[in-house]
Amino acid sequence: MKKHLLLFFLFTATIGYSQEKPIEVPKIIVKIAIGETATFKKAIVKFLKVVEDSRCPADVNCIWEGQATVLVEVTEIGKETTQVELGFGKIKNVSLFSSEGYSLEGISLNPYPSADTSEKIEYSLLVSEEDN
Repeated sequence: MKKHLLLFFLFTATIGYSQEKPIEVPKIIVKIAIGETATFKKAIVKFLKVVEDSRCPADVNCIWEGQATVLVEVTEIGKETTQVELGFGKIKNVSLFSSEGYSLEGISLNPYPSADTSEKIEYSLLVSEEDN
């Protein structure tokens, strides 16, 4: 009887503790093409241009991984507009906007280059919104 009681308490404790894990809220990611604007809770973001894209193509072996730099215009609602340069690659700067427990970050610049890309690339910037 003591064994059954001990097993019951261990089983109950295991189930009780497993229910206390916090649930992760998925990130909201918005895709913005060059020249387009996206409105978020506390800011408006406009993807102005790709300043540089020297990233090594995905299907090529390179000595240097390269980097991409984009210029973005950020307007905090009710305030002045600022321009922010985001960097992807070895030099990484992805913070777009931050204010009182709220932030916007650049996730990636798409598409990632490939060796057979010969036509004009239609870039898009992925931006995530987080309430901290």
